[in-house]
Formats: sequence, C-alpha cells, structure tokens
Amino acid sequence: MVLRIFLLSMIICASATAQITSTAQLVDAMQVKYRGKWFKEYTFAQQTIRYNQEGAVRDTAIWNEAVSYPDHFRIDFGQPGRFIIFKNDSSWFFQNGELSRHRYEPQEFLLFKGGMYFISRADVLDKLSAYGYDTSVFREDRLNGRKAYVVGAKEGDLTTKQFWIDADHFYTVRRISQLDNGGSLDVQYSNHKRVKGGWVEQVVTFYRDGRLIQIENYLDINASGKLDPETFNTEKPSADWFEKRK
Repeated sequence: MVLRIFLLSMIICASATAQITSTAQLVDAMQVKYRGKWFKEYTFAQQTIRYNQEGAVRDTAIWNEAVSYPDHFRIDFGQPGRFIIFKNDSSWFFQNGELSRHRYEPQEFLLFKGGMYFISRADVLDKLSAYGYDTSVFREDRLNGRKAYVVGAKEGDLTTKQFWIDADHFYTVRRISQLDNGGSLDVQYSNHKRVKGGWVEQVVTFYRDGRLIQIENYLDINASGKLDPETFNTEKPSADWFEKRK
C-alpha cells in the first residue's frame, strides 16, 4: 500500500513538472487542468478608456459585456439599442435595436481564454490553424517577470501573429496580430482574478504599432448566475440582458 502511494506521488510530480515543448502539449496540459472546471458564462461592466495620437485620454465609456464559451460574446456600448453579438465566428451589429451589419468576424481570443475547455483537442488545434497561428512555432519567454509559453512567433518577433499563455496558471497574457492597414496590434492581459475554477483578466491594454490606444478595466465580474437565453439571439435579441441576470 505504501509503495502504491509512493509510486502515485511520483507520477503526479512527474506530470506536474513535465516540460511543455509544443503547442499540442500545451493544449493537452491546459485541458487536463481545467476541462470540466472552467466556468461557462460570465458578465462584466467594462470601463473603456481610449487615447489619442498624443497619448491623452480621448474618451471614456462604460460597456456591458457577456461571454458564453466556447464562442458567444456580446458588447452593449452604453447607448440604447447599440450592441454587437459575436457567435460561431460571425458578428451581428445592431443600431437602435435593428440589425445594421452581419459578417464573418471570429473573436479568436475566446478560444484560448476559455473556449478551448468546451471543445475537443483536435478542434482547438484546427481552429488555431484556421485563425492563422503557426502552431509549429512554440517557445518560452517572459512577460512582466513571469514565464510564458508563446505560440506562433520566434524569439524577438513582435509582429507575427501569436498568443502568450502564463506558464503557471495557463491564462492568456498577450496576443499580437496584424491589422488590415499593415500595422500590428499588441493586446496585453493583466491583473487576473480567480473566478469559479478559472481566471478572468481585470485589465486589458491595447497598443497599435507600439502606441497606447486603449485600456479596458473589467468591473463587477460575475460568473455565478445564468444568462438570459435571449442575450445571444440574433433574430430577437434581448435589449436589457444585463438587467435580467438570473
């Protein structure tokens, strides 16, 4: 009996310290740690601060947002009837409560921020490739003094599409992508909060070609209730879902 306990302890320790050297191994480790534990839905109020070319605050607003993993996301922009629903890699934008635009527009960060715990390993890797990440490029780096795993770009490359995962807790800390105009967008996630078996960042900072353009502060993070089913209904969406949480 003692020998069995000792061997089991050795196996657990070996698994915990196993070196991760590829994107597939990272996905495996993340799913082993959080599948069945990560929360499915959460909401928050977002203080959005935007900056002008000179680095001064241009405007500040409060948005209401909802996420339902793996791929549902909604932002209400603080004006009645003005909101956007992202679902199944497409978006529906509403003005005055009426549909104004519908197009293919994946919110790929939902995948590695929590959506990956609700789909298969194969689907995660397929989606990463479909979104344009070179999953064959994998390395370790450091951000703000913490070890991170980087998928998609080699050391020193801060322009190629990539995302960074904290090596200890497996939450997203950075993503870099190319803009349509040829520039780059660097998004950094910080001040993570433990929430119902998972994590949520409380600050998101956006840089365009190295210039600060936006900071988001997440307020009133709530993963304990249930969203109104009409929140993501693109035919007849609820106008005030954030006032009707169950």
